[in-house]
Amino acid sequence: MLGMQSLLAVYRLFGRRAFTLFLYPVVAYFWLTAANARRASQDYLNAIRNRARQVGVPVPRVSSFRHVLEFGHAVLDKGAIWGGDFSPSNVQFERPLTFPQMPSRGCLFIGSHLGNLEVLRAFGEFRDFKVNALVSTRHSPKFNQLLSAVNPKAFDGMIEIDSLGPDTVIKLQDRIRAREHIAIAGDRVSVRHKERSIHVPFLGRPAPFPEGPFILASLLDCPVYLLFCLKIGKKYRVFIEPFADPLVLPRAGRRSSLKNVIQRYAQRLEAHCLMAPSQWFNFFDFWEQAEGRRPESS
Repeated sequence: MLGMQSLLAVYRLFGRRAFTLFLYPVVAYFWLTAANARRASQDYLNAIRNRARQVGVPVPRVSSFRHVLEFGHAVLDKGAIWGGDFSPSNVQFERPLTFPQMPSRGCLFIGSHLGNLEVLRAFGEFRDFKVNALVSTRHSPKFNQLLSAVNPKAFDGMIEIDSLGPDTVIKLQDRIRAREHIAIAGDRVSVRHKERSIHVPFLGRPAPFPEGPFILASLLDCPVYLLFCLKIGKKYRVFIEPFADPLVLPRAGRRSSLKNVIQRYAQRLEAHCLMAPSQWFNFFDFWEQAEGRRPESS
């Protein structure tokens, strides 16, 4: 906590350039000592480079050290956003759907750990556009403590979720009816429910993706959009893509339909990872995270 608070204080007093100078030794220490995270980063970046060659796009030249450094900047941005250092002019909405075209009724955003989804929540504070984030924060108490110290309001739109029981779905449906919006990440398998995942191709290899976000989308019976928020230069570029309205999973062939839906999501996530390869923050063996899952045919 003291280290994170000190870095945030450096940013507030001296700006991002000074913050970056202090961040380098912190990242160097983490990169040298966290062997598993370093290997996971290198594995992901190798997959990115191989996939770029396959699809004929420029091959990114990103080191795992740079990857971790980008994560440090993303953590700073989260603190800065909720600390009041945020301007809507720093956000640019891209096609195919821009912010003013969003429907007036509530919807579900399916995002990822690519970029910074906090930007949309903060932007909503300026536009009377409430986005509730479904999160699991119990495994990051220190970062939660930092956010709370920066601005307790950062947790106002967060909903802790471990499982999708009937009570949870009813509460979320009430928020949708109240013209509020829900956001959930679709690229991280639950630690407690690894078996509830489906493997689909991602960056050239079969990878597990959680079923939960897409089952939730079908239960909420509302418009569903994919959401990606990437930092390009000094601005955040927000990509909101129509996905389903509503998302229907028929009883006959339900698992096959679910797999097709998750495959569509994985394809779009891959496309945006190729656009900003150093901003995907899953520092673990992503392709093996659901080891011990149930068979795909079940």
